[in-house]
Amino acid sequence: MGGMRSPTSLLLTGAAAVAMIVTGVGARHEAAAVATGYQEVKGWPTLPAGMQMGEAAGVAVDVNGHVMVFHRPGRGFDTAATELLKDPAVLEIDPQLGRLLNSWGANTFLVPHGITIDQANNVFLTDVALQQVFKFSHDGKLLFSVGEPRVGKWDATHFNQPTDIAIRVDGSFYVSDGYVNSRVATFDSHGKWLREWGKKGAGHGEFSNPHGLTFVTGNTDVIVADRENSRLQLFDRNGAFKREWTGTKDAATTGRVFSVATDADGFLYVGIRRADYDTAHTGVLKLDRDWKIVAAIGFDKPGDPVFNAVHDLAVGRDGSIYVAETRTKRVVKLRPR
Repeated sequence: MGGMRSPTSLLLTGAAAVAMIVTGVGARHEAAAVATGYQEVKGWPTLPAGMQMGEAAGVAVDVNGHVMVFHRPGRGFDTAATELLKDPAVLEIDPQLGRLLNSWGANTFLVPHGITIDQANNVFLTDVALQQVFKFSHDGKLLFSVGEPRVGKWDATHFNQPTDIAIRVDGSFYVSDGYVNSRVATFDSHGKWLREWGKKGAGHGEFSNPHGLTFVTGNTDVIVADRENSRLQLFDRNGAFKREWTGTKDAATTGRVFSVATDADGFLYVGIRRADYDTAHTGVLKLDRDWKIVAAIGFDKPGDPVFNAVHDLAVGRDGSIYVAETRTKRVVKLRPR
Protein backbone atom coordinates (compact mmCIF):
# COMPACT_ATOMS: atom_id res chain seq x y z
CA MET A 1 0.00 0.00 0.00
CA GLY A 2 1.41 3.40 0.78
CA GLY A 3 0.92 6.69 -0.96
CA MET A 4 1.45 10.34 -0.11
CA ARG A 5 0.07 11.80 3.10
CA SER A 6 -2.63 14.36 2.42
CA PRO A 7 -3.67 17.21 4.74
CA THR A 8 -6.94 15.43 5.53
CA SER A 9 -5.85 11.87 6.09
CA LEU A 10 -3.55 9.71 8.12
CA LEU A 11 -1.45 6.99 6.58
CA LEU A 12 -0.58 3.71 8.18
CA THR A 13 2.94 3.07 9.35
CA GLY A 14 5.49 0.31 9.08
CA ALA A 15 4.48 -3.20 8.15
CA ALA A 16 0.82 -2.21 8.20
CA ALA A 17 1.33 -0.76 4.74
CA VAL A 18 1.27 -4.21 3.20
CA ALA A 19 -1.57 -6.70 2.92
CA MET A 20 -2.11 -8.65 6.09
CA ILE A 21 -2.99 -12.31 6.41
CA VAL A 22 -6.05 -12.67 8.61
CA THR A 23 -6.82 -16.06 10.10
CA GLY A 24 -10.53 -16.67 10.51
CA VAL A 25 -12.72 -19.51 11.75
CA GLY A 26 -11.30 -22.97 11.04
CA ALA A 27 -8.69 -23.09 8.29
CA ARG A 28 -9.90 -20.01 6.41
CA HIS A 29 -7.07 -17.68 5.36
CA GLU A 30 -7.56 -14.56 3.32
CA ALA A 31 -5.64 -11.40 2.56
CA ALA A 32 -7.27 -8.34 4.09
CA ALA A 33 -6.30 -4.89 2.89
CA VAL A 34 -5.86 -2.31 5.63
CA ALA A 35 -7.31 1.15 4.98
CA THR A 36 -4.47 3.52 4.06
CA GLY A 37 -5.91 6.35 6.14
CA TYR A 38 -9.01 8.21 7.26
CA GLN A 39 -10.58 11.49 6.23
CA GLU A 40 -13.00 13.51 8.31
CA VAL A 41 -16.39 13.99 6.67
CA LYS A 42 -17.03 17.67 7.23
CA GLY A 43 -20.55 18.78 8.11
CA TRP A 44 -21.69 15.32 9.26
CA PRO A 45 -24.32 15.00 10.64
CA THR A 46 -26.82 17.64 9.52
CA LEU A 47 -29.45 17.86 12.23
CA PRO A 48 -32.74 19.72 11.67
CA ALA A 49 -32.85 23.45 12.33
CA GLY A 50 -33.30 24.11 16.02
CA MET A 51 -31.91 20.74 17.13
CA GLN A 52 -28.52 20.68 18.80
CA MET A 53 -26.36 17.74 19.73
CA GLY A 54 -25.77 17.45 23.45
CA GLU A 55 -22.79 15.67 24.95
CA ALA A 56 -22.48 12.59 22.72
CA ALA A 57 -21.89 9.81 25.23
CA GLY A 58 -22.55 6.76 23.05
CA VAL A 59 -22.58 5.78 19.39
CA ALA A 60 -23.49 2.50 17.67
CA VAL A 61 -24.37 1.19 14.22
CA ASP A 62 -27.63 -0.74 13.80
CA VAL A 63 -28.38 -3.70 11.51
CA ASN A 64 -29.41 -1.31 8.73
CA GLY A 65 -26.11 0.54 8.93
CA HIS A 66 -27.76 3.57 10.52
CA VAL A 67 -25.84 5.46 13.18
CA MET A 68 -27.48 5.57 16.61
CA VAL A 69 -26.34 8.29 19.03
CA PHE A 70 -27.13 8.46 22.75
CA HIS A 71 -26.63 12.08 23.80
CA ARG A 72 -27.37 14.43 26.70
CA PRO A 73 -29.37 17.39 25.38
CA GLY A 74 -29.00 20.26 27.81
CA ARG A 75 -26.98 18.38 30.41
CA GLY A 76 -23.43 17.37 31.24
CA PHE A 77 -22.18 14.52 33.41
CA ASP A 78 -24.36 15.42 36.39
CA THR A 79 -25.12 12.21 38.29
CA ALA A 80 -27.07 14.21 40.89
CA ALA A 81 -29.59 15.32 38.27
CA THR A 82 -33.23 14.61 39.15
CA GLU A 83 -35.16 16.12 36.23
CA LEU A 84 -35.57 13.88 33.19
CA LEU A 85 -34.20 15.21 29.91
CA LYS A 86 -37.15 16.70 28.04
CA ASP A 87 -35.68 16.25 24.54
CA PRO A 88 -35.13 12.95 22.69
CA ALA A 89 -31.87 11.36 23.82
CA VAL A 90 -31.64 8.71 21.07
CA LEU A 91 -30.93 9.86 17.52
CA GLU A 92 -30.98 7.66 14.39
CA ILE A 93 -28.88 9.16 11.61
CA ASP A 94 -28.39 8.26 7.95
CA PRO A 95 -24.74 7.20 7.62
CA GLN A 96 -24.19 8.77 4.21
CA LEU A 97 -26.33 11.90 4.17
CA GLY A 98 -26.08 12.62 7.87
CA ARG A 99 -29.76 13.51 8.13
CA LEU A 100 -31.91 12.62 11.11
CA LEU A 101 -34.12 9.60 10.43
CA ASN A 102 -35.76 9.21 13.83
CA SER A 103 -35.44 10.26 17.46
CA TRP A 104 -36.95 9.07 20.71
CA GLY A 105 -36.37 8.92 24.44
CA ALA A 106 -37.77 12.29 25.56
CA ASN A 107 -38.67 12.52 29.26
CA THR A 108 -37.01 9.14 29.87
CA PHE A 109 -33.34 9.57 30.84
CA LEU A 110 -31.19 11.51 33.30
CA VAL A 111 -27.57 11.04 32.18
CA PRO A 112 -27.24 8.91 29.02
CA HIS A 113 -24.08 6.88 28.64
CA GLY A 114 -23.68 3.61 26.70
CA ILE A 115 -25.52 2.30 23.62
CA THR A 116 -25.31 -1.09 21.88
CA ILE A 117 -27.54 -2.66 19.21
CA ASP A 118 -28.29 -6.39 19.14
CA GLN A 119 -28.79 -8.57 16.05
CA ALA A 120 -32.56 -8.06 16.19
CA ASN A 121 -32.03 -4.27 16.08
CA ASN A 122 -33.01 -3.78 19.71
CA VAL A 123 -31.29 -0.90 21.50
CA PHE A 124 -29.52 -1.43 24.85
CA LEU A 125 -28.71 1.68 26.88
CA THR A 126 -27.11 2.61 30.20
CA ASP A 127 -27.92 5.66 32.33
CA VAL A 128 -25.36 6.51 35.03
CA ALA A 129 -27.81 8.61 37.10
CA LEU A 130 -30.82 6.31 36.80
CA GLN A 131 -28.42 3.44 37.67
CA GLN A 132 -30.09 1.21 35.09
CA VAL A 133 -29.58 -0.81 31.93
CA PHE A 134 -32.42 -0.76 29.41
CA LYS A 135 -33.51 -2.82 26.43
CA PHE A 136 -35.70 -0.96 23.94
CA SER A 137 -37.17 -1.91 20.60
CA HIS A 138 -35.59 -0.05 17.69
CA ASP A 139 -38.41 2.52 17.69
CA GLY A 140 -38.19 3.20 21.42
CA LYS A 141 -40.56 0.81 23.17
CA LEU A 142 -39.20 -0.31 26.54
CA LEU A 143 -38.78 -4.11 26.62
CA PHE A 144 -37.14 -4.42 30.03
CA SER A 145 -34.80 -2.70 32.45
CA VAL A 146 -32.30 -3.98 35.00
CA GLY A 147 -31.47 -2.10 38.17
CA GLU A 148 -33.45 -0.09 40.69
CA PRO A 149 -34.10 3.48 39.48
CA ARG A 150 -31.77 6.00 41.10
CA VAL A 151 -30.37 3.49 43.60
CA GLY A 152 -26.69 2.58 43.34
CA LYS A 153 -25.49 -0.67 44.94
CA TRP A 154 -23.31 -3.66 44.10
CA ASP A 155 -25.39 -6.83 43.84
CA ALA A 156 -27.31 -8.95 41.32
CA THR A 157 -30.14 -6.44 40.86
CA HIS A 158 -28.31 -3.10 41.15
CA PHE A 159 -25.57 -1.12 39.40
CA ASN A 160 -23.58 1.93 40.38
CA GLN A 161 -23.09 4.15 37.33
CA PRO A 162 -23.04 1.43 34.62
CA THR A 163 -21.19 2.38 31.48
CA ASP A 164 -21.52 -0.02 28.51
CA ILE A 165 -23.10 -3.22 27.19
CA ALA A 166 -21.94 -6.05 24.90
CA ILE A 167 -24.54 -8.51 23.58
CA ARG A 168 -24.07 -12.11 22.45
CA VAL A 169 -25.95 -13.79 19.60
CA ASP A 170 -28.16 -15.66 22.09
CA GLY A 171 -29.27 -12.36 23.67
CA SER A 172 -27.25 -12.70 26.86
CA PHE A 173 -25.26 -9.58 27.64
CA TYR A 174 -22.36 -8.13 29.60
CA VAL A 175 -22.43 -4.82 31.50
CA SER A 176 -19.38 -2.81 32.52
CA ASP A 177 -20.19 -1.34 35.93
CA GLY A 178 -18.65 1.27 36.15
CA TYR A 179 -17.73 4.65 37.60
CA VAL A 180 -18.36 3.53 41.19
CA ASN A 181 -18.48 -0.26 41.01
CA SER A 182 -15.53 -2.06 39.45
CA ARG A 183 -16.88 -5.18 37.76
CA VAL A 184 -18.23 -6.78 34.61
CA ALA A 185 -21.56 -8.52 35.18
CA THR A 186 -23.29 -10.95 32.82
CA PHE A 187 -27.03 -11.46 32.34
CA ASP A 188 -29.23 -13.84 30.39
CA SER A 189 -31.45 -12.65 27.55
CA HIS A 190 -34.20 -11.71 30.02
CA GLY A 191 -31.95 -9.62 32.25
CA LYS A 192 -31.35 -12.21 34.98
CA TRP A 193 -27.93 -11.98 36.65
CA LEU A 194 -25.61 -14.89 35.82
CA ARG A 195 -22.11 -14.09 37.10
CA GLU A 196 -19.57 -11.29 37.50
CA TRP A 197 -15.88 -10.63 37.94
CA GLY A 198 -13.63 -7.79 38.98
CA LYS A 199 -12.86 -5.49 41.88
CA LYS A 200 -11.25 -2.09 42.35
CA GLY A 201 -7.55 -2.14 41.59
CA ALA A 202 -4.84 -2.25 38.94
CA GLY A 203 -4.02 -5.96 38.89
CA HIS A 204 -5.11 -8.49 36.31
CA GLY A 205 -8.87 -8.81 36.44
CA GLU A 206 -9.21 -5.63 38.48
CA PHE A 207 -10.65 -2.35 37.19
CA SER A 208 -10.63 1.38 37.70
CA ASN A 209 -13.77 2.40 35.81
CA PRO A 210 -14.46 -0.36 33.28
CA HIS A 211 -15.83 2.02 30.64
CA GLY A 212 -16.26 0.09 27.38
CA LEU A 213 -16.86 -3.46 26.17
CA THR A 214 -16.62 -5.48 22.97
CA PHE A 215 -16.02 -9.06 21.83
CA VAL A 216 -13.05 -10.38 19.88
CA THR A 217 -14.15 -10.97 16.30
CA GLY A 218 -14.77 -14.65 15.66
CA ASN A 219 -14.65 -15.98 19.22
CA THR A 220 -16.17 -15.47 22.66
CA ASP A 221 -13.42 -13.46 24.36
CA VAL A 222 -14.34 -10.16 26.00
CA ILE A 223 -12.30 -6.94 25.76
CA VAL A 224 -12.72 -4.31 28.48
CA ALA A 225 -11.64 -0.67 28.20
CA ASP A 226 -10.23 -0.23 31.72
CA ARG A 227 -10.34 3.53 31.60
CA GLU A 228 -8.44 4.92 34.57
CA ASN A 229 -5.87 2.12 34.37
CA SER A 230 -5.16 3.27 30.78
CA ARG A 231 -5.37 -0.21 29.30
CA LEU A 232 -7.37 -2.89 27.56
CA GLN A 233 -7.91 -6.22 29.31
CA LEU A 234 -8.82 -9.44 27.51
CA PHE A 235 -10.85 -12.18 29.22
CA ASP A 236 -12.50 -15.40 28.22
CA ARG A 237 -16.30 -15.43 28.25
CA ASN A 238 -16.37 -16.27 31.99
CA GLY A 239 -13.90 -13.62 33.10
CA ALA A 240 -10.58 -15.48 33.19
CA PHE A 241 -7.79 -12.99 32.42
CA LYS A 242 -5.78 -13.60 29.23
CA ARG A 243 -3.76 -10.49 28.38
CA GLU A 244 -3.60 -6.71 28.59
CA TRP A 245 -2.59 -3.81 26.33
CA THR A 246 -1.14 -0.61 27.73
CA GLY A 247 0.35 0.99 24.63
CA THR A 248 3.88 2.34 24.55
CA LYS A 249 5.05 4.08 27.71
CA ASP A 250 5.12 7.89 27.41
CA ALA A 251 3.96 7.83 23.76
CA ALA A 252 1.55 10.55 22.64
CA THR A 253 -0.97 7.82 21.86
CA THR A 254 -0.96 6.41 25.40
CA GLY A 255 -3.54 7.45 27.95
CA ARG A 256 -6.90 6.66 29.47
CA VAL A 257 -8.83 4.14 27.36
CA PHE A 258 -12.45 5.24 27.01
CA SER A 259 -13.79 2.91 24.34
CA VAL A 260 -13.01 -0.17 22.28
CA ALA A 261 -14.76 -1.52 19.19
CA THR A 262 -14.03 -4.25 16.65
CA ASP A 263 -14.84 -4.81 13.00
CA ALA A 264 -15.56 -7.90 10.92
CA ASP A 265 -11.88 -8.27 9.99
CA GLY A 266 -10.75 -8.39 13.61
CA PHE A 267 -9.24 -4.91 13.91
CA LEU A 268 -9.65 -3.04 17.19
CA TYR A 269 -10.51 0.64 17.44
CA VAL A 270 -9.51 2.33 20.69
CA GLY A 271 -10.57 5.74 21.99
CA ILE A 272 -7.74 7.45 23.90
CA ARG A 273 -8.21 10.57 26.04
CA ARG A 274 -5.42 11.32 28.49
CA ALA A 275 -7.21 14.38 29.85
CA ASP A 276 -10.11 16.59 28.79
CA TYR A 277 -9.09 18.99 25.99
CA ASP A 278 -5.56 17.53 25.89
CA THR A 279 -5.62 17.33 22.11
CA ALA A 280 -2.02 16.11 21.83
CA HIS A 281 -2.95 12.92 23.65
CA THR A 282 -6.51 12.37 22.41
CA GLY A 283 -7.58 10.39 19.36
CA VAL A 284 -8.38 7.02 17.87
CA LEU A 285 -6.06 4.05 17.44
CA LYS A 286 -6.52 1.10 15.10
CA LEU A 287 -4.90 -2.14 16.25
CA ASP A 288 -4.39 -5.35 14.28
CA ARG A 289 -5.20 -8.84 15.60
CA ASP A 290 -1.87 -8.86 17.44
CA TRP A 291 -2.84 -5.57 19.13
CA LYS A 292 -0.16 -3.63 17.28
CA ILE A 293 -0.98 -0.04 16.25
CA VAL A 294 -1.53 0.25 12.51
CA ALA A 295 -3.14 3.71 12.46
CA ALA A 296 -3.48 6.69 14.77
CA ILE A 297 -5.91 9.54 14.10
CA GLY A 298 -5.80 12.84 15.95
CA PHE A 299 -3.15 13.38 18.65
CA ASP A 300 -2.42 16.84 17.20
CA LYS A 301 -1.01 15.39 13.98
CA PRO A 302 -1.02 18.01 11.21
CA GLY A 303 -4.04 17.65 8.95
CA ASP A 304 -5.86 15.22 11.25
CA PRO A 305 -9.09 16.04 13.05
CA VAL A 306 -8.58 17.65 16.45
CA PHE A 307 -10.15 15.59 19.24
CA ASN A 308 -10.84 16.93 22.70
CA ALA A 309 -13.15 14.51 24.47
CA VAL A 310 -13.31 11.09 22.79
CA HIS A 311 -15.90 9.02 24.68
CA ASP A 312 -17.19 6.23 22.43
CA LEU A 313 -16.55 4.62 19.01
CA ALA A 314 -18.45 2.61 16.43
CA VAL A 315 -17.46 1.19 13.04
CA GLY A 316 -19.79 1.28 10.03
CA ARG A 317 -20.31 -1.33 7.31
CA ASP A 318 -18.01 0.58 4.95
CA GLY A 319 -15.26 0.86 7.55
CA SER A 320 -16.10 4.42 8.56
CA ILE A 321 -15.34 5.24 12.19
CA TYR A 322 -17.85 7.26 14.22
CA VAL A 323 -16.33 9.08 17.20
CA ALA A 324 -18.63 10.39 19.95
CA GLU A 325 -17.28 13.29 22.01
CA THR A 326 -18.82 14.58 25.21
CA ARG A 327 -17.38 18.00 26.08
CA THR A 328 -17.43 19.19 22.46
CA LYS A 329 -20.95 17.78 21.84
CA ARG A 330 -20.41 16.13 18.49
CA VAL A 331 -20.01 12.92 16.52
CA VAL A 332 -17.15 12.87 14.01
CA LYS A 333 -17.33 10.61 10.95
CA LEU A 334 -13.99 9.33 9.63
CA ARG A 335 -14.16 7.74 6.18
CA PRO A 336 -11.44 5.30 5.09
CA ARG A 337 -9.44 6.37 2.05
